[in-house]
Amino acid sequence: LTNSAHYYSECSNAGICDRASGTCDCFEGYEGSACQRASCPSNSDGICSGHGVCKTIREIAADDEDNVYRLWDMDSSLGCVCDGGYSGADCSERVCKYGADPLYSNNHQTIRYSNYTYQIYTESNSNVYGNYSLVFYDAFGEDWQTEAISIHATCNDVTAALEALPNSVIPNNSVLCYNKGSLYTDDEISSLTGSIFIHNRFTIAFSGNPGRLEQIDINIYLDGNRPTLYTDETTSTLGYHIYPNGFQGEYTDYVSTLCEDVYVTLSSGTTYDSLTALNDYQTKLLKKCLGDSDGSSSNNVEVYNWDYGSAYNPHLIKLVDATGDNYTTLSFYEITDSTQIGYPVTRLCSTSNNVIQGYGSLLGAGWCPNYKPAGFYVVLFYDSFTSLFKILTRPSHDYATTTKFHVFTTTGWLQIVNPQSAAFTVPLALSTTQKIDPSHSNILYLTNLTNSYFEFYGQLDCLSTTIGVNGALDCLNKNDFVMVLNSNVSLNGHASNPIYPNLYQVAKVYKDEPITSDTSPTNKYLEYKVTLDYNLNAIYAFATGYQIGGLDSKPYKYEYSTAASIYKFHLPTDNSEYTYTAQCSNRGLCDKSTGVCDCFNGFTNDNCDRQNALAI
Repeated sequence: LTNSAHYYSECSNAGICDRASGTCDCFEGYEGSACQRASCPSNSDGICSGHGVCKTIREIAADDEDNVYRLWDMDSSLGCVCDGGYSGADCSERVCKYGADPLYSNNHQTIRYSNYTYQIYTESNSNVYGNYSLVFYDAFGEDWQTEAISIHATCNDVTAALEALPNSVIPNNSVLCYNKGSLYTDDEISSLTGSIFIHNRFTIAFSGNPGRLEQIDINIYLDGNRPTLYTDETTSTLGYHIYPNGFQGEYTDYVSTLCEDVYVTLSSGTTYDSLTALNDYQTKLLKKCLGDSDGSSSNNVEVYNWDYGSAYNPHLIKLVDATGDNYTTLSFYEITDSTQIGYPVTRLCSTSNNVIQGYGSLLGAGWCPNYKPAGFYVVLFYDSFTSLFKILTRPSHDYATTTKFHVFTTTGWLQIVNPQSAAFTVPLALSTTQKIDPSHSNILYLTNLTNSYFEFYGQLDCLSTTIGVNGALDCLNKNDFVMVLNSNVSLNGHASNPIYPNLYQVAKVYKDEPITSDTSPTNKYLEYKVTLDYNLNAIYAFATGYQIGGLDSKPYKYEYSTAASIYKFHLPTDNSEYTYTAQCSNRGLCDKSTGVCDCFNGFTNDNCDRQNALAI
């Protein structure tokens, strides 16, 4: 053979043949009887320094959301997969403790912590018995499993179980919890499937563990293969959902630029929420702050050098509650029509028995001050006909019309990947049971929305997508940041979108086998998928019905109900983002030989996240 990069060679060209014995003496870094594979680094402590596992590149890919690697070196290129807390090619370097930069939260910025809701349900009004455990993942990716938690647990029980994990992985008094209760239905799911029954629902936040942490999990098998959480149904319909609430933790703040002197309120509407309370001066400032929305300044308008934004290229901003701010003394957080408090409060508390002093008779137990409320994302565009900044999500659901917010903007931009591609979690053609489980999943199915493009199934991957073909405006690669929203809210209403949108990362974009054995065109749209790093906090459904066309009688159009579109977030390129969660909190240097932080003068704690004038 000629022009072959990987043709057979003696000792794979990576060693010298011992003619006396017919064995290969491999060069450093190679191993095998024919020196046919790269070896993992080793030292006196062993392979991967004794702090990792040597794996082939194919195994490493498979460990990452079952990704597939099938190139020529899939079994010959090896590398170390380090244990949590270790890094480097040979896993010899220690990783220091992570923390949030104590200087970040100045100037109205607030820290976003991991925040999840989990609910345990059955399809019938039955009894549930037993216990389960929560699995928490730290900043190093290590998993920690709690002791057993009863199905009848309270917030105090869940908090105690999490904070009892060894090595102080979750600091004491840092878990915040709200228990919604039991035996009520999930309205979103019920609208698709009929009633389901929630036996317990908790929302928990990890205020002592900053960073974009892996989603928590539930283990209901604490006794081998026997479930320790069970029902009295003849055939169990027990299940659970977990999803972030739009307040994920983060390492980097990509929406970090404060729009000075601009305060907004929220107004609700049937189709859109909107920003209000803007005078003419603040409107001009906001337009200047918003700037470009589509990655091209050539089409910007007006003296403010900005885009209106659109359903294809909306603006992404972050709102931070300014109720407790000295500059907004007329702003109040309304709990009821007759209750106004001059600082934000929350149901997420460190104890379910908490009573706010002075307001206990009005609010009762289970309310806490929230002096530094986390910011939340808002996706909007400007409607020049109504002169309104229209919002695609529903943040007004949780706030009074008098609550004021600081506005933060970004030089990054959102792009709908393909308006002809529908993304959904629930195919309505499935049975009732099949619909419930994926309602809050991290897998999006894709399909075609139009009869204009034959042989198109909604696929969005960059490998098979050509920009400008089949309606494609962009494409997706692994690790891209995305938002998932129903862009057609003028038709479906914004109720199909979450109150607070999440910013996801693409874990996998691929073509899979159909989820049913039926290979008819009806099920072809279940093959193209996108896997995200977190479960969705909204339910996007896709109705039945298709038309046949093109080669092999493949479907080319589906009628839809509340399917979503995927928006790709193009990160800022002007260094306006800030990585505020890091080793040693950006306020010290990590000693990689010990994993201990050497804090700068004026900062202390094991992760340097505390200012102290006496620390030298």
